Amino acid sequence: MTKQRMTLISVVGLLVFCLLLGGQIIYQRKWVDATLLNQSKQIPGVESAKIVQLNDQEYLEVVMNHVSNLPKVTQEVLKLSGGKAILLKDSRNEHLERTFNQMQFALQEGITQGNFSEMARNIEAQAIQAGIRPNISMDSEAIYITLEDGESQLITVVERRQQGRFLPSEGK
Repeated sequence: MTKQRMTLISVVGLLVFCLLLGGQIIYQRKWVDATLLNQSKQIPGVESAKIVQLNDQEYLEVVMNHVSNLPKVTQEVLKLSGGKAILLKDSRNEHLERTFNQMQFALQEGITQGNFSEMARNIEAQAIQAGIRPNISMDSEAIYITLEDGESQLITVVERRQQGRFLPSEGK
């Protein structure tokens, strides 16, 4: 009789655990993600946002549309993130990506040496030479770079102190 009770209690406990876990997953997918999506659509330049879990790392994936004020948009996205890392997805093309990769030398040198005005001039000159419209700004936390080539746009946020809030951006 005691063995049957223990088995019954174990089965009921396992069933309750599974129900609670399932309820948490449904809550996360239906209400939290829907709320996040609705709030993100209120930010100009944000197409969508969702929480992604990959290899025990949870981050906020934000699909960007045409962004005109990257520092302001990223500050609003940071409020939504709840402390999670942020991955920005943009509408880059191969030409933008190749040009941005060439700019990495000037960008990293400027960060390392603290010579930000020269870095900005070098990046801007490289972009204009490649036929790309650059927009570079910075604050005490990060350097914000937007490169435009026709309808394509590359967006990146380079943190100055490697806080880990922004993952390297990528194309959609």
